[in-house]
Amino acid sequence: MVRHISDRVAVMYLGKIIEVAPRDELFDRPTHPYTQALLSAIPLPDPRLERSRKRIIITGDVPSPANPPSGCRFRTRCQKFAGELTDTQREKCLTVEPLLESRGTGHTSACHYAEATKVL
Repeated sequence: MVRHISDRVAVMYLGKIIEVAPRDELFDRPTHPYTQALLSAIPLPDPRLERSRKRIIITGDVPSPANPPSGCRFRTRCQKFAGELTDTQREKCLTVEPLLESRGTGHTSACHYAEATKVL
């Protein structure tokens, strides 16, 4: 529904904006792992495409917004933190809260290791 009624989209996690982009940019090339997981949960109308696509499953419990984790708020549930990152990269996620940084024209996200990924 958001895709059909908005020009720009902001995604929040634990009370903080973690990604902001023009609608089409966000839906076509999300850069934050949480946004990617949210979009991967949207069913596709074509059953063949739906069966062949990769779902991003968020594991773990949602931390308390009143007492969020140190560093990156999403790291306790992040698929990148759990598997792709080196120990040095994980340390940054543990200790440094990522700020919204430009990822293109009008597109910002708060992830130290953000990368655009096609999800839909």
